[in-house]
Amino acid sequence: MKKRSYFYVSFFLLAVLSGIYITIDVLFSAQPLLDKWTGPVVEGLDNTMIFFFFRWITELGSGSFITPFAIVMALVLLLFTRDWLAVIMFVTGTFLSYRINYWIKLLVERERPRVLAEAEGVGFSFPSGHAMGAMVTYGMLVYFLLKYIKSQKAALAINIFGFCLILLIGLSRYVIRVHYLTDVLGGYAFGFVYIVVWIGLYHFLQQLIKPKYRHLRL
Repeated sequence: MKKRSYFYVSFFLLAVLSGIYITIDVLFSAQPLLDKWTGPVVEGLDNTMIFFFFRWITELGSGSFITPFAIVMALVLLLFTRDWLAVIMFVTGTFLSYRINYWIKLLVERERPRVLAEAEGVGFSFPSGHAMGAMVTYGMLVYFLLKYIKSQKAALAINIFGFCLILLIGLSRYVIRVHYLTDVLGGYAFGFVYIVVWIGLYHFLQQLIKPKYRHLRL
């Protein structure tokens, strides 16, 4: 197995174990220790520049933004890569991840630290839909773009931008206090596991229909 494969497998296993641990901690603890330590840090940030910055950032992970964004970027992927399967997997993977997030929330039934309807801070709290959705949507987009970008500088810039965007969107939910930090970490863990499985499915389907797949390219 190549070193890169070991790297991805290690992170995948770490995400699985982290997701399981955090979920159990949330289910069986009145309040996880991490949330006790980090909760007071963001109290009192309302009406500050930090709050307004993250209040804006959080919209980049909202359903009202992600839905049209995914459609537009699917068209961009189609024009840029001519890869129909990647486009289909990107769109369906994005929307399915939000349904899975919703089902997990129904199973865990954790209450939010506070309700903020204008920032989609309603319903159950764990795991953060913005953190999980950002990981899946932007993560898949970065992956599919990097498959076809030859410039190392452009690839590095896309990687850094994607990483920072995913990090800030998840962090925004904690800063504006519509999620606990464990909600965000759980969202990242579930999102990473999902994206690895979904990309693995993409490669499986690509090999399965390879003789016909070439004819789907424009």
